[in-house]
Parts: sequence; C-alpha cells; structure tokens
Amino acid sequence: MSRSRKKVAVCYNAGGDSQKRGKQACNRKFRRREHLLVTLGRTDEAPRRTWEITPSWNLGCEGHQWCGDASPELQARVMRK
Repeated sequence: MSRSRKKVAVCYNAGGDSQKRGKQACNRKFRRREHLLVTLGRTDEAPRRTWEITPSWNLGCEGHQWCGDASPELQARVMRK
C-alpha cells in the first residue's frame, strides 16, 4: 500500500483529521432515539435524518476545502493517505 494515493485533492479546514468519531456518535444517538420511539409507538415523533439530532458542525472538523490547485509540494502532501 506504499503507492496508494487519495483520489480527490480535498483537505479538512480545521479541527482534526477526520469526522469518523463524530459520525459514529451521531449515528448511535440517532439509532437509539429511533428505536426507543418506535418501541413506544410514537413513530410520528421519530427523527428522519441524523442532522435533526446532531448538527453537522459538531462532527469534529469545520468542513472540507478543495486543494487541487495548490502548489505541487502542498498537493503531494495532501494526496498522501
């Protein structure tokens, strides 16, 4: 895997390397609340989307940025895994 590269030159703005932990916590909270409300028979109150429970800006970083038109040195660093 030493030659593996990212397919798209996108980097995170600030706040971390990934949103993985935040997405995991958000989905757990979503599934738990949905399960409880369905079990109680209140399906009309069940959430439809994950962002109804946890906003997307609470997931770990502050968004993505296209880095494809950066300098060759920066682009090489961004494209590494």
